[in-house]
Amino acid sequence: MGLIKRGQLEEKGTVVIEKIPVVTHKRPEPVVSAPQPSPLVRIPTEDITKVKSEAQKIIEQAYAEAERIREEAREEGRQAGREEASAQIEEALATLNEAIKERKKIIKDAENEILRLALRVAEQIIRSEVSLHRDVCLNIVAEAISRVSDREQIIVKVNREDAEYLKRYKDRLAGMLDGVKSFSIIEDANVEPGGCLIETNLGFIDARISTKLKAIEEALKKVSAEETAESV
Repeated sequence: MGLIKRGQLEEKGTVVIEKIPVVTHKRPEPVVSAPQPSPLVRIPTEDITKVKSEAQKIIEQAYAEAERIREEAREEGRQAGREEASAQIEEALATLNEAIKERKKIIKDAENEILRLALRVAEQIIRSEVSLHRDVCLNIVAEAISRVSDREQIIVKVNREDAEYLKRYKDRLAGMLDGVKSFSIIEDANVEPGGCLIETNLGFIDARISTKLKAIEEALKKVSAEETAESV
């Protein structure tokens, strides 16, 4: 910009005012500095090693804890399996014991039924023999008299059906024993046909059919019990 001098006249009477340069002072722009890099922090090597070691310990502890938890879970599973197996064994044993008891009961019931049948058959056979063959009664009385030891007095008690028949053989029966002083045959309603009850001064000899059947029953029960004990 040119300088304008004061009072300088130009042509045509024009007053020319010389411009005075105005110098403006601009506010200086703030200078923004570029960010400076932080100074480097130097970590000692031993600290890095220590951190790595601690981290490795933490990892190893985590693995160990995880393995412990897995092992506990496996042990709990094994324990549960053992308990379940034990429960199954107990249940199987209980079932087996029940089966054994049931088997024994079945065998016992069967044996009792067989025993009852055998006794009924034996009774029918004996009574049939007695009714068909009167000498059966005579033989039973003779066998009973042979066991008498007292000769003082002998009383033979028989059923009314057999009394008349046996009286025919009174002397023969009395003659079976030496020194018999008194011998008699009388009727007794408590004696079944075919049997007899002999009374002496020393006691009784029971040769009734019911008594013989009872003896057969006891013998069969004894044999049955022995066989059952051997089979268990």
